[in-house]
Amino acid sequence: MEWSKLKTIILLMLAGVNLFLLVLVGLRAGRGAFYEDETRQAAVQVLEQGGIAFGLERVPDDIRLPALSLTRDRDSEGTVAGILLGQVTQITEEGGVRPRYVGENGTAEFSMNGSFLVEFTENAWSLQPGQSTEEASRDCLTQIGFQPADAAVSTLGEETVFTCVQAWEGAPVFSCQVSLTWRDGVLLRMEGVRLAGQTTSGTGQELLSTPTVLLRFLSGISDGGYVCSRIDDMQAGYLTGGSGRTVQLTPVWRVSTDTGDYYVDAASGAVTPAD
Repeated sequence: MEWSKLKTIILLMLAGVNLFLLVLVGLRAGRGAFYEDETRQAAVQVLEQGGIAFGLERVPDDIRLPALSLTRDRDSEGTVAGILLGQVTQITEEGGVRPRYVGENGTAEFSMNGSFLVEFTENAWSLQPGQSTEEASRDCLTQIGFQPADAAVSTLGEETVFTCVQAWEGAPVFSCQVSLTWRDGVLLRMEGVRLAGQTTSGTGQELLSTPTVLLRFLSGISDGGYVCSRIDDMQAGYLTGGSGRTVQLTPVWRVSTDTGDYYVDAASGAVTPAD
């Protein structure tokens, strides 16, 4: 047989093998999607049997957040104080744990655990013409490197409070929340918990699938003696843990129900009520 004909036959055989493999992969992917849908439906049915309603169309995809370890950058605290207060002086430092800064526009205190309080003098920060409280608050936070997420605005008497959690690499950190209090268009104070530093990937612990998380949630609700009849939303994010300068960011689900919010550890499935 001539080499050209043999070569043609070989190419046709390879093309046939590749086509067969593509079909096989497609069938496996189809079966995988089918089994995934079946698992989600089963989890929703088990929830309903346990007295908790959750629409199948609202079940989110599996969580994809990596566990992270963060080393706090305490050197940035003076920079943050300077941005908010102008020229500042560090006047007290309790063993290097809780520095306090005084500037022309107010005072700022920072703690080792990331909590802080900034109190402003009159008219240090004011709303610009046509600017809303939310816009001004977001602008203020962005200037200090705080990425706001899950924001809400509320009114308490004469004061308007903008509250949000911090986003880290695009994901909300539910345990890092900051509030800015305004009165008559003037910022009075800023307080809460912030993250700043460098992160590295943590352990490669395998995370639970969403159907498994739902079943763990049902079990945790029952074991903890909590009561709810409806899941309104599930949001992936982080909770912080650890002490000192090293912070662990653990992937969790925040499950919002008709009676309150709960956190489900995405690796262990442990359920805890939100504060």
